[in-house]
Amino acid sequence: MVAGEKRAVTQLPSLPPELWDYIFELATHVPYTLVPEIFEKSIFIGSIYNREYHPKLRAALVTKRYLVRVCRQWWHMAIRYLYRAIYIGRARSLISVCNTLEKYAAGKGTIEGAEPLGQWTQRLDVAIRDNPVRQDVDVRYYINLVTRLPNLAIFSIRMRDVVAPAPLPGILNALRYSASSIRVLDWNTSTYAPRPCAFVEWVRSLPRLHTFHCPYEKWDSVYFPTSILSSLNTLVLRRGPGRLKKDRLTESDSEQTHINLRKVAVDLYWGLDSWEEFMSSYGTYITSVQILAFRSTTLEINNFLDVVNRLCPHVLQMTILVEVFSCMSFVDSLLPPVEYLGFMSQKFQETRAAYRRLFSQLAIFKDKVPTLRVIQFLDSHNVQCLITRHSQVALHALKHEFAGSNLRILDHEGNLLSERLVTV
Repeated sequence: MVAGEKRAVTQLPSLPPELWDYIFELATHVPYTLVPEIFEKSIFIGSIYNREYHPKLRAALVTKRYLVRVCRQWWHMAIRYLYRAIYIGRARSLISVCNTLEKYAAGKGTIEGAEPLGQWTQRLDVAIRDNPVRQDVDVRYYINLVTRLPNLAIFSIRMRDVVAPAPLPGILNALRYSASSIRVLDWNTSTYAPRPCAFVEWVRSLPRLHTFHCPYEKWDSVYFPTSILSSLNTLVLRRGPGRLKKDRLTESDSEQTHINLRKVAVDLYWGLDSWEEFMSSYGTYITSVQILAFRSTTLEINNFLDVVNRLCPHVLQMTILVEVFSCMSFVDSLLPPVEYLGFMSQKFQETRAAYRRLFSQLAIFKDKVPTLRVIQFLDSHNVQCLITRHSQVALHALKHEFAGSNLRILDHEGNLLSERLVTV
């Protein structure tokens, strides 16, 4: 190359803006992470959902950062995708994102004339994992960050190393700026949840809340905020709310609430009493139940199935999450007349005997539950173990124990298990 010769400028293809938007959407989209797609996974909101989708959100952020750095033109076209979902995994990211949003809100960003970037944000995940949150510094940045997101629809916070609980109400107050747009709330701050009274008052101010992962193991001093059930579709609780006698359902509300609740996830670790009371009040509305039975016995699972059979006449879907598959036994219990059954084991590497017993258990449903149409393995690790280590067990079960059955047995991605096994 001759010295002093200018470097050729790369010319971008001339495409309509709508086509560029479509290209960027394809390059950055993460399924089931934004409204309304996330509603399909609402029953899993919490640690199970986060374990699967947080890595995908982080990977998508890398792609988005590359796109906005190509040139000024691409920055203007792709910046909305970069800030559509904000993931805060480290303290330094919190400070950087907060400072950037503040600068653009004040019209002092690096790109002159750009609109406030926070207007594009639909999702905020806070999962600091490198150092404890400091009361005097980090929480102030949290509050400043949240106030810059007027269209926030999904808020997920996981804070286990908070120095003091006092700052959390400040985050609640900041979220009031987005109250009219919040649809999904995943609050997991260990023992440092805001005081129940303040939290209930704030939750009532969310008129469009669809999915609520509640932080409390119990509701001691306040009534469960039944007014939120007019919009709430999915409720994920660690423990059944107490004080739910029917003559007190509207104790804290001025008038009778229209109930929109359809999906409930319950943790059997806390026993059946509170859940039975909860189901006696709302069971007739529920169409989907998830059983979190990681620390439960077979008897406890079966006892809860009896509660669902008695109090949830319209349930169509059920998912059962256990520590090991051997916790599930349907010989002496009756599965509700559901159309869909999903299950997973926390033990990713189950034995051949465990899978053989599992398929024998599932085969019972051919005759006992005539309404059942779909059985699905929900966890990718369980599917991988089955296909790579115990494929002969699955093939034998599908050929003999499920011969002539119309049941569709699916993997975690919704593919027929029989088709996956053919390729092994």
